[in-house]
Amino acid sequence: MHAKCSPNAVDSGQLVPLVLLDLSSAFDTVDHDCLLTVLRNRFTVEGRAMDWFQSYLSERTQAFTAADSHSNSIAVNCSVPQGSVLGPIQFISYTEDVAELFNGHSVNFHLFADDTQLYTCAAPGREAIARQKLSTCIDDLVAWCASRRLKLNPSKTELIWFGSRTALSKMATNRSVTVGSVDVQPTDIVRNLGVLLDSELTMKQHVNKAASACFYHLRRLRQLKRHVSQDTLRQLVSAFILNRLDYCNSLLYGLPWSTIAPLQRVQNAAARLVLGLSPRDHVSSALQTLHWLPIYYRIQFKIALLMYNALAGRCPEYIKDIVTPVASNPGRQQLRSAARSDVIVPRCRTKFGSRAFSIAGPEVWNRLPQSVRSADTVRQFRRLLKTHYFQSHFYPT
Repeated sequence: MHAKCSPNAVDSGQLVPLVLLDLSSAFDTVDHDCLLTVLRNRFTVEGRAMDWFQSYLSERTQAFTAADSHSNSIAVNCSVPQGSVLGPIQFISYTEDVAELFNGHSVNFHLFADDTQLYTCAAPGREAIARQKLSTCIDDLVAWCASRRLKLNPSKTELIWFGSRTALSKMATNRSVTVGSVDVQPTDIVRNLGVLLDSELTMKQHVNKAASACFYHLRRLRQLKRHVSQDTLRQLVSAFILNRLDYCNSLLYGLPWSTIAPLQRVQNAAARLVLGLSPRDHVSSALQTLHWLPIYYRIQFKIALLMYNALAGRCPEYIKDIVTPVASNPGRQQLRSAARSDVIVPRCRTKFGSRAFSIAGPEVWNRLPQSVRSADTVRQFRRLLKTHYFQSHFYPT
């Protein structure tokens, strides 16, 4: 039995292969009888609740409309309704016991509805063991999928190896992983839940892609400027631009300013658009007027919020387990840092390792004043945190 991968594997010089598996039409192939059996046997759904699920899934029909033409209704004997509240929950219930299979192979995994990701780690020169481990696990997964009438799609399955430039350069020529009867070759960049990840996790491609998409939408919004009020324009910019800038931005912590600068240029351009400023006007006062935190602080805001939720027990186990309050360590309970509700900051070997949430989270949290950390609710914490960062940037003491 192999040990599972450490969260700081790359920092310790190891290689981490990640397989992003694709299920063919996953939501459309859920067998209703099998789903009801899973709900009954694994989740003890019975009585009126089971009758409700049976009624919800049975006698469904589907029709197609194109222009003025309508097809005949056809019976839907499988699938869970997409776009519904229950659809993803039903699919998760249908497949959640696959975790037992992955645990049996000691393979790390993440499950996001129908997105399944497997990864492990290996020292340079021993990547063949990691490849075999993943391939063996996937072989068993193929059989498991067949038992649930699901099917892996090797043509859309992706593989990427993460590691330092030095570790990646030492890898053997054969880096593929077998999925069914197909050898999936590694790629240098993958899209994972909307984020572009490269082998060295520089995040440059993701930042440039996000900045490009934002500037595209800014050009379109500029055409609407004469037809909408400033308040409406601000709401549109928030929806189309700021949301993109904030999406998964905690992954950008610790990156060089040259990498995240394109995102700041996007925010500056958005502020000038809302307030009707020229490209030469100074943007700092515009951000202050709009009460927008600069990109640097927006990244820290997201990490601090995640830390607050982790310490309050409102995060997944794999996040809570890497956050250790100083007060929980018997040898440190008398320290002033324990009284301040500090969190232990693990050691790391490289600058790359300091970007891990297990280190970045405690660092950001420990820098916050106690008045912010002691907020009673998430809403109050968000308000106090934004005020703190806003004053730190615009009104430094």
